[in-house]
Amino acid sequence: MKVSNVLGSIAFISAVSFSSQAFATTNVTDLGNLNDGPVANQSLLQVGAFFLPDLYKFDLSADSTVTVDFKALLGISAGSSFSLYDSADTEITSFSIPSLIANATTTFTFVDLAAGDDYVFKFNPGAFNVTLSNKLTFTATETVIPVPEPESNALMLAGLGIIGLIARRKFA
Repeated sequence: MKVSNVLGSIAFISAVSFSSQAFATTNVTDLGNLNDGPVANQSLLQVGAFFLPDLYKFDLSADSTVTVDFKALLGISAGSSFSLYDSADTEITSFSIPSLIANATTTFTFVDLAAGDDYVFKFNPGAFNVTLSNKLTFTATETVIPVPEPESNALMLAGLGIIGLIARRKFA
C-alpha cells in the first residue's frame, strides 16, 4: 500500500471522527469572574477547522492583568490565534499560536484590563488546528496602585522643611 493512500485514509477517518466538533457551532465557555481564582479548561483532543472559534467569556471585579497559559502535549496549527475582545466586540489584542507545539506552554499576557467589563477570549483555529491533550489556565492578578504610607509623607515633608531652612539661612 502506498504511503499517500495510508495518509489519505487517516485524514479521512480523522475528519469523519471529529466532524461533529469541526462542523458544530462555536463552543462558548463562561469563566465567570476571573478574580475569584484560576480556571483550567479543555484537556481533550481538539480538532478545529473552518474558523469556528472557541469563546471564553469572563468579567473582572478589579482592574487586573490576565495571564493565559496554553499547554499542549502536541499541537499543529496553521493560522491559529488567541485574541481578546471587549464587550463591544472590539479586538483589544491578538497573539499567534505557534505552528508546532511539542510538550510546551505558551503564555499570553493581557495587561491593565478594566474592572466590570465583559471580555471574551477567542481561540481561532485558523485553517487547520490539531491539538492533543491541551490545557488552558486563566489567571487574573489584581492591579495594585501604590499608595504612600503616612510615615513616608511625613519624612518627605520634614526633608523639604530642612531644605527650606537651609536655603533661608543661606540667602538671609
